[in-house]
Amino acid sequence: MFVLWCLTILFGYTNGFALPFEGLYKLDIIHYNDFHARFEETSVDTPTCRYNNNSCIGGFPRLYQEIHTLLEQKPDSIVLNAGDSFQGTYWYTLLKWNVTQEFMNLIPHDAHAIGNHEFDDGPEGLAPYLSALKAPVLAANMDTSEEPALEGLYQRHLILKRNGRKIGLIGLITPDTEKLSSPGKVKFTDPKAAAKCEAEALREKGVDIIILLSHCGLDVDKEIARDVAEHIDIIVGGHTHSLLWNGEAPSGEAVAGPYPVFIESSADKKHQVLIVQASAFTKYMGNLTVYFDFRGDYVKWEGNPLFLDRSIPEDPKIKEKLAPYAKRVHEAENVPVGATEYTMRFDDCVFGECALGDMLVDAQLEAAKSKVSSSAYKYLSFIQRGNIKSSIMEGTITEGSIFELLPFNDRVDVYELEGRYVRQALERSVSDAWAYDPFKGPWLLQVAGLRVTYNVTLTEGQRITSVVVGDDAVPLDDDEVYLVTAPRYLSDGGDGFSMFKNRKNSTDIGRDQKILEAYIRTYSPLKITTSGRIVINS
Repeated sequence: MFVLWCLTILFGYTNGFALPFEGLYKLDIIHYNDFHARFEETSVDTPTCRYNNNSCIGGFPRLYQEIHTLLEQKPDSIVLNAGDSFQGTYWYTLLKWNVTQEFMNLIPHDAHAIGNHEFDDGPEGLAPYLSALKAPVLAANMDTSEEPALEGLYQRHLILKRNGRKIGLIGLITPDTEKLSSPGKVKFTDPKAAAKCEAEALREKGVDIIILLSHCGLDVDKEIARDVAEHIDIIVGGHTHSLLWNGEAPSGEAVAGPYPVFIESSADKKHQVLIVQASAFTKYMGNLTVYFDFRGDYVKWEGNPLFLDRSIPEDPKIKEKLAPYAKRVHEAENVPVGATEYTMRFDDCVFGECALGDMLVDAQLEAAKSKVSSSAYKYLSFIQRGNIKSSIMEGTITEGSIFELLPFNDRVDVYELEGRYVRQALERSVSDAWAYDPFKGPWLLQVAGLRVTYNVTLTEGQRITSVVVGDDAVPLDDDEVYLVTAPRYLSDGGDGFSMFKNRKNSTDIGRDQKILEAYIRTYSPLKITTSGRIVINS
């Protein structure tokens, strides 16, 4: 579908190919992704802006202001939200979907994608949000036939008209939502097959410019582009929080690629797809202009994301509208719970044992022993690295600190599990790492009740060199039954830990935020340091 005229991308805002604009069709796209409840200013490193200075960026009033500024300049722009509007600050924990729909409806969106975090409170937490949204919601690879509350609340594709041309929009959600969230009986199908099917249907309706609104992540979007390129033109993405940018990013963050990324079709090198994504958390907003010829073939592009720093004003009316909600949120999140004498950093948890992880699994272990007393079994406790979302800084620990650390407020269970499955989980813990020398892994389990040593130079699945249980350091027995406590997401097989599904006689012991709060109140001020529970040799 594409005839690529430009061979190189110059630094900055244009592909630089000298072509006249006369006779070309201009399409403007304003987009953002992974809002994650950033109703107030955020920062590069923390969900909330802790200091009132120029490190404070983004936030809904600034996003709203800049979208409307661009719409004044380019009134025919398409405005797209690529999903994950839920979850990420205390605003969502306290106010849920209702406040989200109220403010999302103030932006003149043309379409929303559904993100995996939209399912964090189950289909019952998503249905009223979808019902309340004014703009169409798109998801082509989602089957809600067994969740009737969601039926009729979204579309597979949409046709827009801009200046006499038909623009097709197709929505996609990551199929990993089944593992990453709580979608109930919703099924997710192959995004490539869904994109191809919907694009062909749009072509039959006379649409020759097609956009995928995808919450699948940059790598998956690239795969879709390679395999379905002849059917689509542009992918507006989300999920991986990828900053696509031309040059050095003003926020100092790592750049995942140019804006846009060009992907050639595996079937026809003449066809290319433009992929855009704009980081996350309202730090950036995408701003793309593409020129097409009369056949719908791409000719030229212009654009770069806009960095939403304090040089861009916040809309005062929106700030005023947010104020009563902000008062409720701040009162709730600033309640002191305890204190810590040391800073505990969440980014330490990808490299090995971390103080935050020790605190969390010890809190779970103590709660499990108080709820399910047994002298017949040894207790073990686990939490996955992905469940640890923020650092705890030295000093006062507040309700808001606990929320930022554990934003999903997951349930925690204690149950019986054979040692063989514990061993499999520990092996999974050091598989598919980002790096092995030194180790850096996305799935690393923090542990209590055992000590484990790995050699990550060994074959995957055989990297445990020692694992001992309890104060008496008895080797883990594959045939012995242990009492395991873990967040329910992990226990249900999330992040690829399917072995936990073999659990038996499970008991709910409460939600992780309250479990941690009780632990902090009991042992404050905390003096947590690591103790050699996890050793990784590389």
